[in-house]
Amino acid sequence: MERRGSAHDTALEKARLACSLGGARYGLGSEGSFGRDPHLGWMPWDYEILCLWDDHLQYPIFAVAGSGATNYAQAEVDNLQAADAFMQRVRFPEHALILGRPAEPWFRKGIRDPDWLREQLQWLLARQPKVWLETDMRAHLNPLRQGVIREAAEQLAKHLKSCCPSCQAPGFVVVRSEPGLLCSSCGLSTPLATAHIRECPACRHQERSTVTRLANPGDCEHCNP
Repeated sequence: MERRGSAHDTALEKARLACSLGGARYGLGSEGSFGRDPHLGWMPWDYEILCLWDDHLQYPIFAVAGSGATNYAQAEVDNLQAADAFMQRVRFPEHALILGRPAEPWFRKGIRDPDWLREQLQWLLARQPKVWLETDMRAHLNPLRQGVIREAAEQLAKHLKSCCPSCQAPGFVVVRSEPGLLCSSCGLSTPLATAHIRECPACRHQERSTVTRLANPGDCEHCNP
């Protein structure tokens, strides 16, 4: 399915489509995206989203997992040695590769045959200076991505076990947190959560729970700048 909105929108659209095509109450959709890590901003990062749609009550439950355990990479190689180094780095052939760019006549996805790929590279590099290679990030061809999807599925299972105290619909989970937990040493506010807000995705009932402990000085910007 071509993405027309955000990753969340696409996962929801897929889940709704699953209900429509299968005539079922529940539909499951998934969508992944790749960007920079949220910590340092320079490592590749895999974001996976799962959405369970309840077609009777007309509401979604989302679960998200993220990980730096990804082989997401591209390279423009000018010799077979460079190509072999790239293949080894991205765990080929366990993980599939893409040869060329979409506009090029030799463009091909889902490659898992090392002998075929080296033969193609040898033929291409004899006729042009560089050839484009990249990892095929489609989930069925990328075991590392499958592992992150599994984490999202485990998160979704936990969400389904948490039911709303008002309407008993599953999916009653934390939707946001309020920062400001006090430091146990200096008593000033820290970036850590001082309260969590849980919300039901079906009836929108909310509950606020306060964090009773104090923050460690190591998490305090004043004690540990």
